[in-house]
Amino acid sequence: MASELHVDAIKHSGGTSAMTINSSGNINIPGSIVQVVNGRVSDDRATTTSTSFTQLGDTLSITPKFSTSKIFMIAVTNTEITGTNAAYMDFGRTTGGTTTQNISGASNGITTIYQKTWGTTTYTFLDSPSTTSAVVYFCSVKVSAGTLYFNDNSGNNLTNFTLMEVAQ
Repeated sequence: MASELHVDAIKHSGGTSAMTINSSGNINIPGSIVQVVNGRVSDDRATTTSTSFTQLGDTLSITPKFSTSKIFMIAVTNTEITGTNAAYMDFGRTTGGTTTQNISGASNGITTIYQKTWGTTTYTFLDSPSTTSAVVYFCSVKVSAGTLYFNDNSGNNLTNFTLMEVAQ
């Protein structure tokens, strides 16, 4: 005869919660990676001359299992900017029909690009979407002037995006 144990949480003897189990059976252990989504953001060269944050490339979606989770994002991009200009990189997201182009809130994004020739750069950001609905992420960029090129069309230097749900 099989035995079953029904619990909502397992706690340390000091009373702190070590792990919880939601009604869907998902186990939440704070600090653990719940799921990972990875994909190529785009196969095509994209360009922008916008001085306001705008989406560049395709999107990647993740549906958090817990509303308290954070999403750790990593983007490895291949870019070039013309002249002596600067470009600014951030992440954008769409949740519940609302799109935010600049989720870090920094006036010039999370990093500055000065690649005068094709170059690869890695960007990271930790987001708190506070939802269990699908969250769609994308690269968001703007330029001070000139043109930013995104992906070099060679097939070898394409932007990749990784999303990791981190339990809290």
